[in-house]
Amino acid sequence: MTAPGAPPPGPLVSCLCVTESRAEFWPWLWWGFAKQDYENRELIVVDSSPDALTSDDPRVRVVTATPGTLIAVKRNLALREARGSVVAWFDDDDWHHPRRLSLLVGALSSGAAVAGSIRSWFVHATDRTARRYDAQLGVIFNGLAATTAAIGELRFDERKRRAADTSWVRALAAGDGGVAVIPEVLSWWLCHRRNLSNPAVKYSFPEPLARVRDQVGAADWADTDDHLVQLADRLGAAPKASRGGR
Repeated sequence: MTAPGAPPPGPLVSCLCVTESRAEFWPWLWWGFAKQDYENRELIVVDSSPDALTSDDPRVRVVTATPGTLIAVKRNLALREARGSVVAWFDDDDWHHPRRLSLLVGALSSGAAVAGSIRSWFVHATDRTARRYDAQLGVIFNGLAATTAAIGELRFDERKRRAADTSWVRALAAGDGGVAVIPEVLSWWLCHRRNLSNPAVKYSFPEPLARVRDQVGAADWADTDDHLVQLADRLGAAPKASRGGR
C-alpha cells in the first residue's frame, strides 16, 4: 500500500482507448480499467462520438475527435496524449486481465522494450461461446505494453482504414530491446455485431465460455460473468446459458 502523499511505485502506464458511438461498452471499459491491480495508471480515451463520453475520475482523460475519424488517426492522437513511460492499448470491447498492467510492467523491468501474450480468445458477446487464438507472428496487440522510448516516433499508417495495428506491432517488435512473452491470457476479444475486424458473424465459436474461464483462473476471472450479463442486456440480447460454466 502506498503511503499517503507518496508517489505510486512503478512507471506511469498510459492505457489508450479509441472509440466512437459505443456507449453500451463504456461500463465494460471502466470496469476493465478500474479492476487493474497496478496503481500508477491513466486512461486516455479518444472519442469521436457526436456526444463524447465524460468521466469524473481524475485518472481518466477524454480527448474528442471529429466523428468519422479513422482509427489509425485516433490511435496516433492517443499516443501523442500519453503521459506515461509505458503504453498499453485498452480497446473498449476487450476483456483485460486484472493483473495485466502489473505483469507487463514486471516483464518490461527486465529490459525488454515490448511485453505481451501470444494466447487469447474470441468470445461471442452474448452466446457465451468462444474460439481459441494462438498468435503465430508475435505478441498480441490488444494485450501488449511497450515503453514510449521503444515506440519513439513510430506511428500508425493513417492510410489504412483497418488493421493498421498489425504493421505497427511488427515494426515495434523489430526494434531494439527485444520482446518478453508472458504465459497468461492478458486480454480477449468480444465479438459482436459492431466489430470492425472481428464481427460475430465472421467466426464459429466451438468452445464453451468455461474453457476461457479455466485458462484465466477463477480468481482472475472474478465477476466477469456478471459483467457479461450486464453487457448483453445493454446490447439488447439475453445471453445464453453457459455450457460447462456456473
